[in-house]
Amino acid sequence: MAQQTLITDRDKVQLKRTFRKDLKADVAIKFFTQRPSVVTVPGRECPYCQQTQQLMDELASLSPKLHVDTVDFYQESQTALDHGISRIPAVAISGAGASPSEFRVKFYGIPMGYELATLVEDIKTISRGVSPLSTASRRKLRQVNQPVHIQIFVTPADAACPVPARLAHAMALECPNISADVVEIQEFPALAQNYGIRSVPFTVINEHIRFGGAVTESQLLEKVLQAGVRGEGNGPSGG
Repeated sequence: MAQQTLITDRDKVQLKRTFRKDLKADVAIKFFTQRPSVVTVPGRECPYCQQTQQLMDELASLSPKLHVDTVDFYQESQTALDHGISRIPAVAISGAGASPSEFRVKFYGIPMGYELATLVEDIKTISRGVSPLSTASRRKLRQVNQPVHIQIFVTPADAACPVPARLAHAMALECPNISADVVEIQEFPALAQNYGIRSVPFTVINEHIRFGGAVTESQLLEKVLQAGVRGEGNGPSGG
């Protein structure tokens, strides 16, 4: 029996057209997974790894400008470490030829449903080099002089999730001091428990700034600046 595709034929036609029209430069997609094995090691289960591999393969087949590199999280642990990958399945994207530190846009979990649209928009942004952020936001992001780690917790079926996910990724693409993870929370329940998340979208910035619900560009920017701007003459806060 033929394997069922994850992207419908209708969507494939649309995406092919979109990529042909919108993609300019090549885009590198690093997919972190584990190789299929006869023996399952306790604690290393990855129920969505195979599906995510299928999704990446289907996506890459829609444009010659998309290049997927599959990395075994356990056998190539140094590569995972270099790219800041902490769990699987994970997808990290950047421009072709980028160094590991330039892969600042990540998805943890399978980017299906509304999150597939986020991934497609990210690919277009990277390929075209055109930010969806306002000029004012981009100017303010130049002030960020400390590392900022944004985590946006989502589910594939929630229509409110793509906006903060897209904004966080856009800010990471705009500023080398920012990295942004979109985390599919149903695949990582321990994280949800750790942060006390009861609904999505939920945002965590540098661990200590946490808030739930939808967010606008200016609201997210304000929180990012709060976390990532240290004025001259100000020493590190706290002990």
